Formats: sequence, structure tokens, C-alpha cells
Amino acid sequence: MKQTFALPLIALLLLAPAGCARRGGTAASAAPSASPSASSSGARRYPFRGIVRSVDPAKKEVTVAHEAVPGLMDAMTMSFPVRDDPEVFEILHPGDRVEARLIVDRGNYWLEEILTKGFVPTPTPGSSPVAAVVTPEPNRGVAVGDQIPDFALTDQTGHTVRFSQLRGQPVAVTFLYTRCPIATACPLTATKFAKLDAMLKEKGFGRLVTITVDPEHDTPKVLADYAKHLGAEPGRWKFLTGDPKEVAKVATSFGMIYYPDQGQIVHAQAAAVVDPSGRLASIYYGQMWEPEHLLRDLEKARKG
Repeated sequence: MKQTFALPLIALLLLAPAGCARRGGTAASAAPSASPSASSSGARRYPFRGIVRSVDPAKKEVTVAHEAVPGLMDAMTMSFPVRDDPEVFEILHPGDRVEARLIVDRGNYWLEEILTKGFVPTPTPGSSPVAAVVTPEPNRGVAVGDQIPDFALTDQTGHTVRFSQLRGQPVAVTFLYTRCPIATACPLTATKFAKLDAMLKEKGFGRLVTITVDPEHDTPKVLADYAKHLGAEPGRWKFLTGDPKEVAKVATSFGMIYYPDQGQIVHAQAAAVVDPSGRLASIYYGQMWEPEHLLRDLEKARKG
């Protein structure tokens, strides 16, 4: 009797705010209370998918425009308590597509096991899926101390940017793509660069460059949306795209490799510092670096 009564009760509690959600609001005020410290043996678990609309680390909540949860509630926009590693709030941003587990237990509900599945940009009329990827040449990366070959790509504002135009300031460079579904790859890199951006803003020097490895999809408009949700200022932090052949040449110079695989792009991870004269000062492969490491290298490169 307890189980047959519990589901309709929770469903009513969750579905009641649907009218508000359709008007563009959220349903946090009418939802059940936050989750207890542990779920009971009668807790129900549902697969959950949606797009993050806002993140509130202080309340440990995310607002999600989610798909229908079969057997529980229709698609709507509402806030959910989150029970997960606290670092999840550093990775999640508005516009992120997520998958998670929705737990409903004794009148409480929350999300756990959250996975990011890529950024969702504002749709562009006439946009098409990735057609082809031109891959970089392996083992052709510039050595530390050598000049980075000049290149010209397009930034998130639609303007052509030559790398040589950034000389006079040290520059941190990394590669990613907006649809990357691996939380510990591109989303983590973007989060680290956002922290570095805040540090450079405070110190008043340095530039950042993020180059997409998915130029067929990551148009200037897509990159502008992505940059906006990271809080990037175009004057200091450039997101670059361009002809796939040109992007591949740039990636080759930094020792980057990427290739398409089953609808995704498998790629190396790297973060580099280029000194004010355009020479490679340092480079880190993988995720074994922190914003503080790049800040240290940028300050060292700035002093020569």
C-alpha cells in the first residue's frame, strides 16, 4: 500500500507547477523539500535528461529544462537539489546538456550522477551537422623556445585574428569543442580557463586563446554563445575557428591530434603559454595542470 500511494503523491507534487513552467518560470517554490542525507530502500530512480538553465552553488541547486520523465512528470523547467561531488558546480554552466539520475524518496527529490553531454548553443537557421574533420599531422609540434608559426582564424565576434596581433602580451592557448560530452575533458578545460581569465583580469595582463577542433560545427555564432556562458570578454579571451585545414595546421604546431569517431571528436588535451614575442614558453598535455600553473608561466614569460 505504501508504494502504490507514494508515486501518485510525488507525481502530483512535481507536476503541480507545470503551468508556471510553461510561462517560462521555474517550479522550485512548489516542489517537495530537499533530499535527506540518504535514500531509503523504497526510493525510486529515474533517468533524467535536460539542458541547464542556471546553477546555484550556494543552494546546491540547478535549474533544468528537462525532457519528460516517463511514469513521473511531463517536460518542464524547474529547480532540482543536487547530491553529487561539490566540484560538479564548477563544471556545470547554463547551456550544458546533462544526463543524471533523478531520485524520488518519501516526498523528497534530488539529482545525482550528473554527466555533462556537451554545450547546446542557440540554434542557427540552416546549420548542418559535422561533415568532415581534417586531422593534424602527428609529431610536428613546435619545441619549447621556438616560434609558433603565424596563423589567421576567425574569433567569436566574426573578425579575423592573426596570432601575431597578440604579440606584446603572453598568451595561454588551449583546444576544445563545444559539443564535447566528457565532463573531465573540454568542460573541465573551459572551467580552468575561466578561472585563469578571472586571475588575468585582476592582474591586468595576458590573453587567452581557445581553438575549436570542430570548426565545421563551431561557427563564430556557436563560439559566441559558448564564450558568453563562460563569461569571456572578447578583448581578452578569443575563441577561434576557421577553415578545417587552417585549424589543423595550428593544432599541428602545438602537437595536438584529433580525429572523428562515432559522432564525437577524439582529441588530445593541451594547454600552452606563448611569450610576448610569439615563442612557445611551456606546454602541458592532458589535464595535469591548474590555472595557477599557467598564471605562473604567463608571469614568467611576461618578464622574459
